[in-house]
Amino acid sequence: MNGSILLELERPENAGLGKSVKILEPVKTSLDASMQVSWADLIAVAGAEAVSICGGPQIPVRMGRLDALIADPEGELPAETFNALRLKENFSRKGFTTRELVVLSGAHTLGNKGFGNPLVFDNSYFKVLLRKPWTEIGNEMGSMTGLPSDRSLVDDEECLRWINYYANDQEKFFEDFISAYVKLVNSGVNWRTDAAKYSSM
Repeated sequence: MNGSILLELERPENAGLGKSVKILEPVKTSLDASMQVSWADLIAVAGAEAVSICGGPQIPVRMGRLDALIADPEGELPAETFNALRLKENFSRKGFTTRELVVLSGAHTLGNKGFGNPLVFDNSYFKVLLRKPWTEIGNEMGSMTGLPSDRSLVDDEECLRWINYYANDQEKFFEDFISAYVKLVNSGVNWRTDAAKYSSM
């Protein structure tokens, strides 16, 4: 979470993110007129606000991130084709548990991946994964549900345990998502020396 995405928009794994940046550009311009805000802070807050606006929990985001001046190394993001084992290895290298991998994947309930209402943040992601609609013969819509990496989670015993847990308890999903999101947006951050005076949003 160092704002380096602005230098990485041409990478294949970031396809489509340019549109999101364009939406945020006028917001940043407006904010900078009164107080300089880093892209890293803006992106962290925008993600939290999107979750809240769509019915999810309110997530406190600490401010004071510095933007990177150079792009991050390539190949750091997990690919859409990764199976559960490779996803777990990728997240583990970054200090995230399997439980955190699964709960953060629940954010895919938003958008057009086929996990319930694309504009509602809830635990539909986990419920749909358990149904495995992509295995239903004749279900063309089901065949388009999720990414290969999403589907792989339900075939992993450790991930399946957490999928069941969150499918049966939306409140716990929200609670754990807050913790995992805060950990995510505080990972790899270069903080301003005066970041302590910045309040959470």
